[in-house]
Amino acid sequence: MTASNQDQRSLAPLISARVVALVAPGTAVCAGLSGGLDSVVLLDALADLRDEGALALRAVHVHHGLSPNAERWAQFCAQLCAARQVPLLVERVAVDRDSPLGLEAAAREARYRVFSSQGAPVVALAHHLDDQAETVLLQLLRGTGLKGVAAMPEWRVLRDTQVALLRPLLAFSRAELLAHARARDLEWIEDESNDSPAFDRNFLRLEVAPVLDERFPRWKDALARFARHAAAADGLLQSIARDDGALASQALAIEGLRSQAPERQGNALRAFLEANALPMPSEARLSEMARQLFGARDDARVRIEHAGAALVRHRDEILVDRHERATEPWSLAWDGTDEIALGAQRGAVRFSRATGEGIAERLTHDALWRFGSRDGGERIRLDAARPTRTLKNLLQEHDVPVWQRARLPLLFHGDALVWVPGIGVAAGYRCPAGEPGRVPEWFFGADP
Repeated sequence: MTASNQDQRSLAPLISARVVALVAPGTAVCAGLSGGLDSVVLLDALADLRDEGALALRAVHVHHGLSPNAERWAQFCAQLCAARQVPLLVERVAVDRDSPLGLEAAAREARYRVFSSQGAPVVALAHHLDDQAETVLLQLLRGTGLKGVAAMPEWRVLRDTQVALLRPLLAFSRAELLAHARARDLEWIEDESNDSPAFDRNFLRLEVAPVLDERFPRWKDALARFARHAAAADGLLQSIARDDGALASQALAIEGLRSQAPERQGNALRAFLEANALPMPSEARLSEMARQLFGARDDARVRIEHAGAALVRHRDEILVDRHERATEPWSLAWDGTDEIALGAQRGAVRFSRATGEGIAERLTHDALWRFGSRDGGERIRLDAARPTRTLKNLLQEHDVPVWQRARLPLLFHGDALVWVPGIGVAAGYRCPAGEPGRVPEWFFGADP
């Protein structure tokens, strides 16, 4: 449908149909409300559905504080929601104007943090056909991959949340929304920043789009169709990556991919990075990472630093190491508490109480206990009937990754090594049957 036949058919039932097709009856929906044309049309349509009993509705306005008119916009949204009896939350955010992401991207991140924390299972956003076409064009100019040019889906769940984003206006152009709003006598505000070509998206809208409109009148529909094709192709690549075990965040097995073409190895590595919430490297960088990780000898030690983490090759798997490598010896006294934070990204150790397990509780009351780093040459006897073993050999036997061995927190009593995570408790300190014991467990991260 185009703006020319807008008077023959209202957008309202078409928007409602998209919402009803994707949202279960009675679901709580939170509308993102900027106060602009698009979000006002969306709120109006959702309020009608609310009045019909199809959903529960509230709204959120993100106050970026970037415009001198920001307070006026928030007041307008409050008045609009009051008139439609829609509960409104105004969320004030601090946007870093000097963010390396750029001001547009920093503001977008702030908005999405708000959206993901609203508590409603569905957040409705007012992106439309023009937005979709501009997004595809921007992503093409940035040289992004299929996932980027797939642009904005009508429905997606935000990572690490139970919140779904709904965009029921994607099929409609801004011209159609404008005609609809005028026919409904809706009021909205204009963001003066939309008139500045300093922002990339505004430049495309103000300078490029009119030229394309003149020569290719259907270019927005064409790019939106291309985005759907890209999304379908990306879905196939995701399916292949799933078959290759790349969507699991714990480890990526090498064996099945070793003989595959570089394109398939690269696809698996991209999917593994995404599963671990790591940014995509450049095409050349990804190719070199794949060459090292998949092409190295079985006994090679491969560690590739990337975005504050590291991809590590350990035997036949690729793992993600998010912790800094230990550089200096350290020591920390333990006074018998049930939990101790080791600091400096070394995690924490928690001691649970048990009978006949772990370290004998009666031995833990003096001041000689400490945690410390591995210095080399440590020995421990795990079985009273067997000889003392070197820690080095035990770590090798238990297949502890080389890159993790130097960071293990070891528990000492005086000079005696008592406990090694993943290895066990020294025989002379082990809790006898029937006695109270302390069972240590090492947790990664500051919040075990």
